[in-house]
Amino acid sequence: MLACGYSDPAWLTGALREWLRLLGEWKPDLLVADYAPTALLAARVMGLKRVSLSISFAVPPPVTPMPPFRFDRPVAPERLAALEGQVLASVNRALAALGAQPLAALHEQFRSDEDFLLTFPELDAYGNRPTARYWGPRYRDDAGVSVHWPAGRGPRVLLYLKRELPQLDALISLMAASPCRVIAYIPGLEPERLRRLQGPQRIVSEKPVRYAPLLGECDLFVSQAGSAATGTVLAGVPQLMFPVHYEQLLSSLRIAQLGAGVALLPEATTEQVTRAWQLMMTQGTYRDHARAYARRYPAYSPAEQQRRIVQRIEDILRAPPQAAAAPA
Repeated sequence: MLACGYSDPAWLTGALREWLRLLGEWKPDLLVADYAPTALLAARVMGLKRVSLSISFAVPPPVTPMPPFRFDRPVAPERLAALEGQVLASVNRALAALGAQPLAALHEQFRSDEDFLLTFPELDAYGNRPTARYWGPRYRDDAGVSVHWPAGRGPRVLLYLKRELPQLDALISLMAASPCRVIAYIPGLEPERLRRLQGPQRIVSEKPVRYAPLLGECDLFVSQAGSAATGTVLAGVPQLMFPVHYEQLLSSLRIAQLGAGVALLPEATTEQVTRAWQLMMTQGTYRDHARAYARRYPAYSPAEQQRRIVQRIEDILRAPPQAAAAPA
């Protein structure tokens, strides 16, 4: 937050004032926020009903100080408290400039009528929250073109990556040299790379693939640890992950903690990619752990999740409005 403008109370006052203007013009009955703390703060000032929709990264637990989302290295508690104090002071100066009540704690800024945590406890960026409600991961496995696994006996690998991935050439070389049966979707893949990857046992789709029918026989899912990874691991498929931004890194590390996959950082070398690939091809424990995780949620359905979220929002809209945060 400090790096995104919250270090400057004058800037924050202007941003908050603009949100208030927009919401005042739109006159919404409810705000749905995804990674929008200033919008949530404006809705709080207006007494507007609001919900948060996030895989958990953008909805910190209501504690003081709020926990670090980095769990791969320790963060000193006094550093957390000092940084949070700076943000809180900036927020309260902005609120005072607008004649609104101050916050007693920073986590109040994120308070909503419902936090739709689109994950499960094992993959929560902040760790399991015993009092939270988890709505399950948001993903689509029923959209896209239908593709069938190539004939043969090699392991079946489903690959969803972007062509900018630094390790893509290393992966293409490994797949081209292996007996794997591959279905890949890499948007905008260059002709030279396409020639290297395509083959009798390797299909490269120009469009997103409908992978729901493929997961029952899939031996490995290779991705950048986005929503597709958190969805396919629920099908008991082990994961090889190449996160690019920090939200993906957190998801990949949680899946790795389950023992259901391997996560490689953006600076991973060709040798590290090769070792990870060989592990995934030879070690059955990753599949065992992925299947164990999937057995915890055997009836989970993304379509049912969406229906319940809409129903909950309708319930909130029907409820009496909360008292507005009265101006000072």
